[in-house]
Amino acid sequence: MSSATKAFMLNWHIANRALNTPLPPQTARHRADFSADEIAGPLDERIIAAASEAMEAGQTHYVDVPGIGPLREALADYLNGACGSAFGSGNIIVTAGVQEARFLTIQKIGEMFDSIGVPEVAHPGVQKALGVRRRNVVSLPADGARGYLPTIDGIAAAVTDGCRLLYLESPSRLSGAAYSADEVAAISQIVNEHEAAVIWDQGLSVWIDGAYNSLTAHESTPTRVAALSDGWPGMGLSSWFLGAIAAPEEWMPSMQSQKQIMAICTATATQFAALEAGQIYNESHAERLAQLARQREGLLQAAAAANLEVVAGGALNIIALRAGASGEAALDKLRESGADGGDFGAPDTIRLTVSNSTATALG
Repeated sequence: MSSATKAFMLNWHIANRALNTPLPPQTARHRADFSADEIAGPLDERIIAAASEAMEAGQTHYVDVPGIGPLREALADYLNGACGSAFGSGNIIVTAGVQEARFLTIQKIGEMFDSIGVPEVAHPGVQKALGVRRRNVVSLPADGARGYLPTIDGIAAAVTDGCRLLYLESPSRLSGAAYSADEVAAISQIVNEHEAAVIWDQGLSVWIDGAYNSLTAHESTPTRVAALSDGWPGMGLSSWFLGAIAAPEEWMPSMQSQKQIMAICTATATQFAALEAGQIYNESHAERLAQLARQREGLLQAAAAANLEVVAGGALNIIALRAGASGEAALDKLRESGADGGDFGAPDTIRLTVSNSTATALG
């Protein structure tokens, strides 16, 4: 490669705002960092043992690109039980974190369509994945009163105008707001009437306290939806970069091929650790939800005292805040601790990861 070509590529990268979009950290960088995508949690000794045993058994080599069979089966069972879907192991690709899942779905499923509808407020990783190549992006208007979820009318208008691929987050990665059962049914109807397709990020669904409504559960949409998920959130695996794509089998070969080009496979020992995490996940999840509910309630009280407006959201692990009538100073104070909503598309908003110590940021 000539020096001129290298210079061109470097300059192109520097000038590409989407590629240079800052991402929230996967895990907290220090005790006062509440900007992370995932809540921190200690690793169960059984998970550590599973990884160690896998390495001692020689599981350090390349494996099947979509992931080890037992883990794909476990992820399919987990998603089906939690979301009412009907995936099999052949529908699953294990990814090196949810950002790789975003990239693979946006790039490879996106190749099948002329345009992609993207929420005007979404995780900055979406813009980063879109920035790799030129494509026709249709902005889906957000409803600030509904936690920045794209409006059903906006989705319908985009699809009616010819956009046949949608990228949707439910729950929202900024606010934690999720679509209701009626709204999901409406999206399903729109998608099927126009033979459209959806990349559906449901990674935060495990933190919804109560029923979660997934587009993958609708009988009319299993051949039109690719679901993104984190690997058993809250089990301490956040820094191990483990995610999953669940998609129709005919969409899998191109994503598997691209993953093989990028990274061969996801770390083998990590997959065995995740398999163990899945087996013990239910032991502590209900208790974790109750703990987060208590911590979030304390945050709501602290936010009210600081004249901050809480953005509507149902996921217990995050809270998004806007300045109220006289809360600008408090919001400015949080900018160094929380995830900047401007990177998501909502510059007047800050997102905080809920934990025991988050309330100190509002003190």
